[in-house]
Amino acid sequence: MRNIVLTSLFAATLVFAANSSEKFDEGMKYLLGIQVKQDKQKALHYLSEAAQEGSSEAEYNLALMYYMGDGVDQNITKSLEYLDGSAKKGYAKAVENIGRIYMQAYKFDKAIPWLKLNAKHGDIKANYLLAEIYIEKGEFKKAKVYAKKAIDAGDIDAKLLWQKYQLSNY
Repeated sequence: MRNIVLTSLFAATLVFAANSSEKFDEGMKYLLGIQVKQDKQKALHYLSEAAQEGSSEAEYNLALMYYMGDGVDQNITKSLEYLDGSAKKGYAKAVENIGRIYMQAYKFDKAIPWLKLNAKHGDIKANYLLAEIYIEKGEFKKAKVYAKKAIDAGDIDAKLLWQKYQLSNY
C-alpha cells in the first residue's frame, strides 16, 4: 500500500466548554492539574461521565486522550468512537479532525464524507487529502478533481501529487 502522508493531524488542543457541566469541568481540572493535583485517572472518570451525559466537548477531549495515549493506553479505535460521537453532534473541532483520523486509520469510506464536508467549508487541505485517498483507491479521475481544487487554492503538496501521478492524463 502506498505511504499516505498526512499533512494535518488531529489538532492536539484540549478544549474547555462554554456551557459545561460540573463533571466536564472536574475532568478538565484533573486532566490539566488546575486547582488540583493532576490525575489522569480522575480526569478519565469525570470526562467519561460527562460524555455519557452527552457532552461533545468531553467526547472530544477523551478522543484526544486516547489518540495521544495521555493517561490511557493509546487506542485509535476508541479515539475514533469518541470523536465520531462528538462530530455527529456538530462539535466543530471534532468535525474538523475526524476525516483526517479516519484517513490515518485507513478507513477511507468513513473519512471521505467528513473531508468533503470540510472541503465544502473552505478547508483547502481536505481537498488534497481527498485526492490522496482517491489515488490510494486507484480512482484517478476523482483524485484529479480534488487535486485541482487544492491546486487552485494554492496547495503546493497537491501540485506535487498532480505531477507525481500525472493526473492531467485522467
